[in-house]
Amino acid sequence: MDDIMAIARSTASRVLHIKSLYFLLAVGVGLMATGQLYGEISAGMSQEYSMELGLMLVGLTGILSALVACFDLPRELREKTMVTLLSKPLGRDRYLVGKFLGVCVITLVTMGIMGASLMVLTSQSGGYRPNLEITKGIILLFAGMVQFAAIGILMGTFLGEWLAAAVTLLIFWASYAMGGVILDASGFPGFLCYLLPNFRVMDVKPLIAINAVIDWTLVGNGVLLAVLYSTVMLIIAGLIFRRKDIA
Repeated sequence: MDDIMAIARSTASRVLHIKSLYFLLAVGVGLMATGQLYGEISAGMSQEYSMELGLMLVGLTGILSALVACFDLPRELREKTMVTLLSKPLGRDRYLVGKFLGVCVITLVTMGIMGASLMVLTSQSGGYRPNLEITKGIILLFAGMVQFAAIGILMGTFLGEWLAAAVTLLIFWASYAMGGVILDASGFPGFLCYLLPNFRVMDVKPLIAINAVIDWTLVGNGVLLAVLYSTVMLIIAGLIFRRKDIA
């Protein structure tokens, strides 16, 4: 367990020390503040717009953070960096789990910063239950990003950096776009719901935007789904990685 946590800490620490990451977070917070300003000077659907914009930025931050999985693993494969690590008594499965946990920590930190900023900004405008409902929404968004990171780890075991990122984003787009269709379909399209994660289930921005109460059962089911799906992805990644020649 110690070696898994060491890989996770190393991965998270390296990325979280990149200064440009915090510049991007500052830009995101600035865009959130702009959305809140729009809400103050306009009428009608302004509050809904501001909330959806804020949660969309939190989700986008999560996507960009989770994409580290698509770049870090293939880079270490290409540069043979992991050869030294795996020459020690560190199994390949534990290496992958450590990488995955490190990416999850990065994603949690960045989404947490953006989420906290959103709570502060919306608490100034009134009309919402800012902390609790936004927290539930962010938990679900993070659960979706955990699945996204697991897919990135899987792609990174056999694809190069940019191709792994492209395929992971394509899977995200396809699963999100088809999320409202495949669950009601039969035959082959219906079978896709067992292969693709349904990111649409994790997207509760419209509900929070209209000040609806998010049931904790929905949150719990989303977290459970993320754990199960990510576990399956990591098992498949481990099977591929065991057979990969990294010498």
